[in-house]
Amino acid sequence: MLRSLLALSVCLTVAAFSAAELPAEEAAKPTIVHVGEMCGGCANKVHKRFDDDKHVLRVECDIDENTITFYPVSKPYTARYLWVELDEIGKTPTKLIGPDGTFTSKPKE
Repeated sequence: MLRSLLALSVCLTVAAFSAAELPAEEAAKPTIVHVGEMCGGCANKVHKRFDDDKHVLRVECDIDENTITFYPVSKPYTARYLWVELDEIGKTPTKLIGPDGTFTSKPKE
């Protein structure tokens, strides 16, 4: 439980500081991924996988909403890229909403 609270605290702190650094046009183009369940351990897995990813500027985990929000760098990632990467760490999306559209199964491209 303490680990979950700590992970949530870290996610919220990073989100609060990072939001002020983004230009408005980048902040408007996130990809929101819905997953079946989300806990502090899940959030840590997601951050471990994506915090140093060259395609992802910032990632936010919302444990209460079971969502992960990805903000792209200048060369955006594809919906398929995010789906496959999340699937590999055991967080298979149930719904992905982004600039490429809305997906409830793995995108073809």
